Amino acid sequence: MKRLVFIVEGDTEVIFINDVVIPYLYNLDFKNPMNAQTIITNRKQHKKGGVVNYEYLKNDINRVLAQGNVIITTFIDFFRLPTNFPNFTIDSKLINTIEEGISIDFDNNENIIPYIQRHELEALMFAKKDGFELVIDEDDKLLLIENIIEEYPNPEDINSNPENAPSKRLERIFKYDKVADSELIFGMLDIQSIIDKCPRFNNWMQNIIEKLSE
Repeated sequence: MKRLVFIVEGDTEVIFINDVVIPYLYNLDFKNPMNAQTIITNRKQHKKGGVVNYEYLKNDINRVLAQGNVIITTFIDFFRLPTNFPNFTIDSKLINTIEEGISIDFDNNENIIPYIQRHELEALMFAKKDGFELVIDEDDKLLLIENIIEEYPNPEDINSNPENAPSKRLERIFKYDKVADSELIFGMLDIQSIIDKCPRFNNWMQNIIEKLSE
């Protein structure tokens, strides 16, 4: 039985994978050991988190791959993705070409599932209003959240420019704390709502499920 390792961008992604994604997979009766770990950016200084260079991600994938008997998937944001990623593009509709470039860089290893979130983790929060009521008290601010949800049937489309990225919108609406608030929001937001409204995320989940089912 192969273990499943999620190599992710930072602490918020670790929380999301551990609290939302892994429990969902276990509820589907998979028994594989699973864990999430942040990218190591400086091993000597024990620095983790962030994707400031493709080589950091590549080194981590190779390090985990060398341990054997493992399925590896990534979970990183397209927003501010380093330009040295294979097949880099600024067109978010062509993210799959970057993922394909990563696969090719690893000789199309069938145990590696590259995934880049369009545009960033926070987009998934807009699948439903559930959770925002835990971190926002003012009705007018909650209405702004509702308006964004109504405007974007697919939350992964949220990002007309860098200043309108999902996290930037949250920061303008309230004092958004990336780690603390995201944990509360995702704690109230069922993953099925995310799967139903976010096609790239759904496709990623299906790829993982198919691989675990082999």
